[in-house]
Amino acid sequence: MADVNRSRRYESPLRAQAAGQTRRAVLDAARELFVTQGYVATTVEQIARRAGVSKPTVFASGGSKKAIFKTLHDQAMAGDEEPVAVASRPWYQEALNEPDQRRSLQLHARNATSIGVRYADLDQVLRLAAGADEELRQLWQTAEDQRRIGQGFVTDALMRKGPLKPGVGRDEAIDLLWTLTASDIYLRLVTIRGWSPDRFRQWLGDTFCDQLLP
Repeated sequence: MADVNRSRRYESPLRAQAAGQTRRAVLDAARELFVTQGYVATTVEQIARRAGVSKPTVFASGGSKKAIFKTLHDQAMAGDEEPVAVASRPWYQEALNEPDQRRSLQLHARNATSIGVRYADLDQVLRLAAGADEELRQLWQTAEDQRRIGQGFVTDALMRKGPLKPGVGRDEAIDLLWTLTASDIYLRLVTIRGWSPDRFRQWLGDTFCDQLLP
């Protein structure tokens, strides 16, 4: 009996590893299909073929098509699968807690660029699909609302460090940050115009400072 128990303890991590690899293959396949052909045109059958698994395996490892997209959305925003809110992430807190206003905005630009690298193409998929699916429309609206709330955190932290540019109030500052961090700006400059993410990050940080600081 002891030998059987040792065998089970040995095999369990292997099964978990295999399940994790399968889940990753499903998510990667789904993301590629969503981005290249859109959400509506992508089917679970296509995801299964691309991932090299069966259709039931797709549901078992990732859930429905909407559930898979929601997972991809959350991972892209946060950077991993850990159940930690974006606002609680060390990189987000670093930007909020940086005492120098300009350095704080540069760090915020760094964070926004990193999110753009991971999420901008998915956001475009979501915006296009939102017109045809009520649940996805709500997901997109929630994401936009949360992004504006996040810019409020940044603005409040910035105002605690020092004054804003004359004539710029709190609401306008939030609007400016919310607009400049929109994914379509990243897509236009990086994906369409060919800017490097580093060039975009520098431009975004400089623009934050020009628009918000004295």
